[in-house]
Amino acid sequence: MGWYLHIDMDAFYASVEQVLDPGLIGKPVIVGGRNGRGVVTSASYEARKYGVHSAMPGFQARKLCPQGIFLPNRRRIYSQFSQKVFAILDRYSPEVHAVSIDEGIVDLTGTERLFGPPLKTADRIIKEIRTQLGLPSSGGVSTSRVVAKIAATLAKPQGLIFVAQGGEVEFLAPLDVKLIPGVGPKTHSDLLRREIKTIGDLMNRPDLAARFFDLSEDSRQARRHDHSVGNETTLENSLTDRERIEQVLWELVEEVGGRLRREKLYARCVTLKIRYSNFETITRSRTLSSPTCFDREIFDIVQDLLRQNLARNRAVRLLGVSASALQSSGWQEPLFDGQKRKSLEKLYAGIDQLRKKYGEDAIGSATPRKRDG
Repeated sequence: MGWYLHIDMDAFYASVEQVLDPGLIGKPVIVGGRNGRGVVTSASYEARKYGVHSAMPGFQARKLCPQGIFLPNRRRIYSQFSQKVFAILDRYSPEVHAVSIDEGIVDLTGTERLFGPPLKTADRIIKEIRTQLGLPSSGGVSTSRVVAKIAATLAKPQGLIFVAQGGEVEFLAPLDVKLIPGVGPKTHSDLLRREIKTIGDLMNRPDLAARFFDLSEDSRQARRHDHSVGNETTLENSLTDRERIEQVLWELVEEVGGRLRREKLYARCVTLKIRYSNFETITRSRTLSSPTCFDREIFDIVQDLLRQNLARNRAVRLLGVSASALQSSGWQEPLFDGQKRKSLEKLYAGIDQLRKKYGEDAIGSATPRKRDG
């Protein structure tokens, strides 16, 4: 039996801004959407009282909360704070998985001798994030990663929910089925048409439930790497210039590559996501002959996908990069020069160490090299 803590930062971007400027504490802070056409990427709980939420158009947020303080999206700074959060998590377990820039799963299995019962450890971690970084967070603890995630969502803001072993089904049964990770609006509508409103309704349909979660520990272990590592950003101002778009993609690639190396994973599939200002969205993927975790190689693929699929003179409002088909080992030696691999691993290990010690800008995010075409 394992124990998992899901940590979810509360209004992460807005909370970081309040840490950096204490004068913003207690005020309705809205990150993104400043020009009215952009979208909100984060809203403090003071702003949420007025109905403002992430992914909302800026003009709508301003109408709901005219007194809101609109700030630009400073993704690199948020990434630096994210690294500090995960540095705290790393102190409590060798197994920490970054779900996103503001969410993580900590495997607390076997840590009882060092830190005590899982609930006590979770409470300690949340308090440490608060006292050391000034950031609020919420958590969920369970023997299942999915249950821990749902518990953390329900615990927001600044709460902690513990689901005891054997109590998972009782905890889940009355909850809305849309709380299950991966159940988006379309899937939710499909489930409602089948008269499945609660997770309990879904669990009474084993044929469907197996598609979303499995509470057995064996199946959780088998799917340990059945996830993707990705980042996306909604642009403060829509872009049409390809070089500026590529610069944003480079920053996203650095985050994805860093997380892959941190978890000692290699990706065999890389995906580019583009959303235009009319909300048309396209995704393009490429499967690799040799899995990788290196920024330069990931970016080369993303850059090529962009140049093949970017529509001319159309404004881009959102960009995303993700890596999937993850595995715990990289190239097979006969297919790749072993010396080159070792050199790359040594290079990126040094880069990651410098960034961890001195911040994201310690090694400059150099504009990716230009290529003909």
